[in-house]
Amino acid sequence: MIMFHNFFHVIEPATGENEFSFSPDNFKRFIHFISNSPLDFVRFTSSYFGHYGVQLFIFISSYGLYLAYGNKNITWLSFMKKRVGKLYPTLGLGIVLFMVRFVFRAHQLPDFVDLKSILLKFTWLYGFIPNEAESISGPWWFFSAIVQLYALFPLLLWVLRKAGPNALLVIAFLFILISMILDLFVEIPGTSVYYTFIGQMPVFSLGLYFAAQPQIKISKSILILSIVIFALGNVNQYVWYFSFVAITVILLTGAILLIPIIRKFKYLNSFVEFTGSISLFLFVVNGLLRWHWVDMAEKYDNAFLTLGLSLVFIAIVYLVALIIRFLERQIQEFIATGYKIRPSYRK
Repeated sequence: MIMFHNFFHVIEPATGENEFSFSPDNFKRFIHFISNSPLDFVRFTSSYFGHYGVQLFIFISSYGLYLAYGNKNITWLSFMKKRVGKLYPTLGLGIVLFMVRFVFRAHQLPDFVDLKSILLKFTWLYGFIPNEAESISGPWWFFSAIVQLYALFPLLLWVLRKAGPNALLVIAFLFILISMILDLFVEIPGTSVYYTFIGQMPVFSLGLYFAAQPQIKISKSILILSIVIFALGNVNQYVWYFSFVAITVILLTGAILLIPIIRKFKYLNSFVEFTGSISLFLFVVNGLLRWHWVDMAEKYDNAFLTLGLSLVFIAIVYLVALIIRFLERQIQEFIATGYKIRPSYRK
């Protein structure tokens, strides 16, 4: 969902999407484009709805953190050192890829503005800085937000242990209200609460809530309510603030139904698990690799060709992600061995 969205939503004419801010015109354009160009259904649907894959990604992240640390005593420093230590080498390799692509595309080195943005990426706080969340590579806004959520995870885990899972629902609701207030009354150009932990906290808390339960149970009434909220959230700004939690419940329900079906097909199941294992690397490189294929899609403006180019793009993203994963493992091994270079042969 995320990779298709990142590809299709920058192709003009674009629907726009209610991801970091709300506009009812985006949904109107989506309906208009679908009605007038039904052959482009995949393109416009991915463009408008695909970014909600981020919410499922955040949910799975917090769910997995609880499974890994829910019964352990952790210190904030050791936890953050391990989490951030896994991200820095991958981010560094992504920046190297950006610079290589920039030189080949622009025939010059990055300027001071780009170098400043690169340095800010290593702070993990750039989501709060105007016009920096989507610099270098648009999808990288997520790095800043997820590291902030990691930093708050030990505190949320403590709250869960002290007050129980329902406390996480209270936190989720509280941060929806905070996001609503900030978004409505604090206008700083080039920023959004959804670039930061503030806007993403409700879904992150929801993941911890479900992870603390014996099993995931979503009643029909909750599912129907979520569908209604999500549908209305496309046309009403006040309901939109609740739609991120609503779509997470909807996608989670769909995943629960699909997983047993996927497991019946050996190769499909292996492909899904493989995709999960390299998801970080797919995420890092996909935003950097789309522009050549986007240019071709805009030049020829053909529904079937655009869809074919998206598949070529995805295949190349997988290939480059594997290369980045190999290099990242070499870096991690280099660090783990005390910065010693491993000999290329053994006696």
